[in-house]
Amino acid sequence: MKVEERKFVYRVFLSFVIFVSILLIFLGGSSGSTGNAILNVTSNVSLLNFYSISFSENLSSGINFGEILNLPAVNVNATANYISSNNGTGYYIAVSGDGNVNVDFCIKASGDLESVAGDVLGLGNESYSNSTYTNETLPPPIGLSLTTSFVKSGENIPSDGTGVNYYRFWLDVPSGQPAGAYNNTVTFKAVPTTSSC
Repeated sequence: MKVEERKFVYRVFLSFVIFVSILLIFLGGSSGSTGNAILNVTSNVSLLNFYSISFSENLSSGINFGEILNLPAVNVNATANYISSNNGTGYYIAVSGDGNVNVDFCIKASGDLESVAGDVLGLGNESYSNSTYTNETLPPPIGLSLTTSFVKSGENIPSDGTGVNYYRFWLDVPSGQPAGAYNNTVTFKAVPTTSSC
């Protein structure tokens, strides 16, 4: 190869290297090609509402209707419906005093009560009522049937340390219902007051 050709090839090669380097700088942004670039950014969050709830031991243990011996059975009380000294309920959710917003409670069930054998006790047979006070008559003995969608079940419960929402639960079992252990899941949710479930 002649000297002139080598110089030409060298210039073309050098021009190519410079072009690629410039291209990499522009395509690589500010990170450079050394791997030593550092960028500090701030992350932000604003917490508008905060609250904390706790479940009574009875509610945490589940809603138990015991053993039902005779059918039909109407308005069978859950075992902790009337257990406190004033015949109040043992099922409740308390709102702690360290929140900044009052709370609404929502409730739903997973579906019908079902046995291991696949027998079904319709969800319309399971009902509840709620109140912010409990004694022999509160929550009232007239309940609403559980549904598979969240519905409000206690509204504007204070977050000042005194806020409690009490529950009672009942079960109806029609004649001819097959024997078995039936269950479903009842879910509770707390939301800031006036928020939807």
